[in-house]
Amino acid sequence: MSDLLEPPGREETIPTPTYYGRPLLKMPHWDGWNVVTYLFLGGVMGGLGVIGVLADPKRESDRKLKRTLAVTSLVLAAANPSVLVTHLGRPERFLHMLRIVKIKSPMSMGVWGLVLYSGAAGMNVARELAQSGVLPRWLRFLAPPIFARLQAVVGAFLMGYTGVLLSATANPLWSSGKRHIPVAFVCSSMSSACALASLLSTVEGNSEVTHRLERLEMLASAGELAALVSFERHAGDYGKALFTGPAGDRLRTYTTQTGILAPIALNLLGAIVPLPKPVDAVRTVIASVLTLIGGYNLRNTVVQAGRISVNDPSTAFVQPK
Repeated sequence: MSDLLEPPGREETIPTPTYYGRPLLKMPHWDGWNVVTYLFLGGVMGGLGVIGVLADPKRESDRKLKRTLAVTSLVLAAANPSVLVTHLGRPERFLHMLRIVKIKSPMSMGVWGLVLYSGAAGMNVARELAQSGVLPRWLRFLAPPIFARLQAVVGAFLMGYTGVLLSATANPLWSSGKRHIPVAFVCSSMSSACALASLLSTVEGNSEVTHRLERLEMLASAGELAALVSFERHAGDYGKALFTGPAGDRLRTYTTQTGILAPIALNLLGAIVPLPKPVDAVRTVIASVLTLIGGYNLRNTVVQAGRISVNDPSTAFVQPK
């Protein structure tokens, strides 16, 4: 009689509580190139805004860098909503998120941050073009330097918001990384932004700023690596989906080794050894591309591992603290 009262799937002893051996949570629908690209571009353009305000206006090389970053930031800010719309399916869904402001909603705050960033970036481009004579010079009075600081503040928010957006869920992996994923994303955003700025400066022949950008990139990459190491140490079973198996191999190969350690080694080489300009330019391009690949792979791996983690009911039943 007792056997008849047992629910299906309970014939064998299960070491951890499950919902009859089935996943407790649904697999998140955040998947595909558009989600990963949205997270990646949001962090990079946020980092560009911060770098732009750090540039010294007294140096010609820094003024040239500011103009380049202003235009690049506006291009990324214009492209990123389109990438998000491809995931949402219909453009009006993006507009519906602008009807209200929800302070406790990372998605709502992120969309409004994207709008504010785009507006500030547009004003900064107008000022830079007016100062360079492309637009009438009187337009620079309509776009005062305060917009550069606004872009930097909102950019700093965008660098961390994407990590908060993932960790503010019931997903076991993402929830367990609520202290580590945002930090890793902020550091990765800054290192990727420095890499893109170095790449663009090298293409323009503005090599005076690349070594300073590379020093900042190395500092940010070291912080990213420290955040990942700490996350693996504290995540326990919740981090198995990210740090073991195929996802763990991708993270170590394309982010830790290719996207962090290799660029740091190349940047240290450029800082220590005086290389000929053509060789140094090739070194900068290679290091920058590797950093960008590592930053994109970090977000792709975290998203894919989050989808895998919901299939482990033993972690879903015991939420991280």
